[in-house]
Amino acid sequence: MAVGLTARCTTTVAMLVLVSSALSAPAPTSMLTEWRPAGATVTDPCPEFYWELPSQTACQVHVGSADEVLWDSGRHKTTVSVVEYAGPALEATTEYWWRVRGWDEAGESEWSARTAFSYAREARPMVKPHIRTFMNFGGSTDFAVEHLDLSFRPEPNAIRPSILSLRYSLLATMVIPSEKADALEAFCVERGLTDDGILEAMFSHFRIDTSVTLHVGAERASNPRETRLIPGWDPANDPNSDGVVDDAEAEKRDNPEATAREMKQARIPIYFWGPPRDDYVMNVGHPLYQQFLAEVYCPGQMTGMDGLYIDTTPPDVAGPGRSADVLEFPRPADDPHQWLHAMQMMLARIKVQLPDAPITANGWNARPFVIDGLQSEGWMRAMSTIAQYERTLERTAAIDRRGKMQMIQYNPIFDETLAEFGEKVPISHDRDAILGLATYYLVHGDHTYYAFGRHPYSGVQKLWPKAAGVDIGVPAGPYRLFAERGEGTLAVGPNLLPNGDFEVDADGDGNPDEWAIAEPVELDEAVRHSGRFSARITSDSTRINNFSKGYVTLKPRTTYTLLCWMRTEDVVGSPGAQLYPYEFDGATGGGMITVTGTSDWRQYSVSFTTADDPTGRINFRMYGATGAAWFDDIRLVEGADPDWKVFGRDYSKALVLAKPYTGGAWDETTASEHELPGTFRALQADGTLGEPVDMVSLRSGEGAILLRE
Repeated sequence: MAVGLTARCTTTVAMLVLVSSALSAPAPTSMLTEWRPAGATVTDPCPEFYWELPSQTACQVHVGSADEVLWDSGRHKTTVSVVEYAGPALEATTEYWWRVRGWDEAGESEWSARTAFSYAREARPMVKPHIRTFMNFGGSTDFAVEHLDLSFRPEPNAIRPSILSLRYSLLATMVIPSEKADALEAFCVERGLTDDGILEAMFSHFRIDTSVTLHVGAERASNPRETRLIPGWDPANDPNSDGVVDDAEAEKRDNPEATAREMKQARIPIYFWGPPRDDYVMNVGHPLYQQFLAEVYCPGQMTGMDGLYIDTTPPDVAGPGRSADVLEFPRPADDPHQWLHAMQMMLARIKVQLPDAPITANGWNARPFVIDGLQSEGWMRAMSTIAQYERTLERTAAIDRRGKMQMIQYNPIFDETLAEFGEKVPISHDRDAILGLATYYLVHGDHTYYAFGRHPYSGVQKLWPKAAGVDIGVPAGPYRLFAERGEGTLAVGPNLLPNGDFEVDADGDGNPDEWAIAEPVELDEAVRHSGRFSARITSDSTRINNFSKGYVTLKPRTTYTLLCWMRTEDVVGSPGAQLYPYEFDGATGGGMITVTGTSDWRQYSVSFTTADDPTGRINFRMYGATGAAWFDDIRLVEGADPDWKVFGRDYSKALVLAKPYTGGAWDETTASEHELPGTFRALQADGTLGEPVDMVSLRSGEGAILLRE
């Protein structure tokens, strides 16, 4: 009996081993550290780890030294086979290794073999010791050679090779006709994908008829915007799959909301250029389109250049596709970030082909980064409120610590010819320029580049402040809070917004009274700032735009301050969780309080002044983002007596200060006096210095760059 039992157990164990082997995923292969093979020395303090694993649904990465695991990413669901390091700071004297295992529908893979790497810190080069600069397209070659560290043109680099030259490229969109469109057509024909033309599946398409409002021609303030109905394409309406909905099929459409007779009619546009030009959103997840970009288009773009700058890279389908029903990116609840993940893998394929080329993008905020950095084209402006300003500083400093390039662009105020999209703010251009430069100096690091300008950039060189050429030395530490005033008298003023704390639900419908609520807003008893409830929005789709509103009638030509406590958890997308005054026609000041990421309860405020129309509404919403946001204790009070903060940073030759805009007025009534730690001379926008002072006065929305005596 014992022998028979042993035989049966042995057979059972063998069968379990076979079953386990059959259900396990293959081990990851093609391991790269910062896109380089085993043994590489990387200069990124948070390198990307890349591998290949077909049909991956989840992964886990270990990073270690000797036999010790220093960082465990944990198991997380993702189809992206890239992880950015997020462990303890790497040291140049240590040898490291990493390994990965993954999961797919077949089960869990074995751990990969260990891949060795080392780290060496390396800052991006710069012409001047105190600033690293770029300029969006504008500026002469002579100007670039003298002043810039990064250019989107090849000519400056040919004269001074230390200038980083990045080729402007479009990967997520494509203009037709163009050289790129010709190359993609040739690619399709050569590989037998089409007899002529581009494979239609390489474009993105609306799935249902969609109204689109876009600029006609170039995006200029003077050009008109037009609304057109773009027909949608649903394969269910084409049962014979010949790419055309004939008359018989049209009469019995499965999806009557999709009226395109040919698939190409449903392409998602970016601009209404044509005729003869058109501009469309591409299907960045199509493997053959990714192959074309990685193996043909991007290497060709690199001729005579150091790297690429990629425009139009939002976290969801570009342009009007972001909130629309898109055929290629249906965004199911279990994977709402399909476009973002497709973009990441597309960029990863390019980095595998071009490991030494810096790849940057406009507005890219994905994590893992996959690429080497980003441009923040609208990084900061005079009207950035304290909350926006502080969060932007925090985010910029964090990204620099992670070793990612940042081209951070301060947007100047309105100028009829030089900044036609700028806000009409009652301050001088010189004051605006110093605020922008001081703000950059607060976060200047190993990988940040500064620009002062605004689309369409034709006169950007004329906007450049000469003060940027004055040497202020090197940073003596990170930025800090220099001075602040909290809990202004408005905190105890009467609240003019009914039920701003969401405590009253007299009719018991689950929604706070006095508010027009849009789903999926819920009253939350478990998470709140005070009282019994907060209002929570939980979004599983970037298509959400669910503004909830409360109407108020105020006084004409009067200043008010809107305050709110907000909490966020994994808010991903753009813009994010928002609160703002709306429909007060002619009002000045104001703006939107916008929060992304994860943060505990924090109070935000913004001030605005009504015009002749004092009736409007207060909106809170989640827009174009996933995650959760809580709103509580929303207050609307008369007057502009808000809290203020002054941020500062020491340089070896200077002290830099900046006081963000608090809303409302910009004049001397907002000024605060600050004693200086010594004698200084204020740097002017034209590069000259003021008289020696030991005190400085700063108004709302004002900066100071103070050179030590």
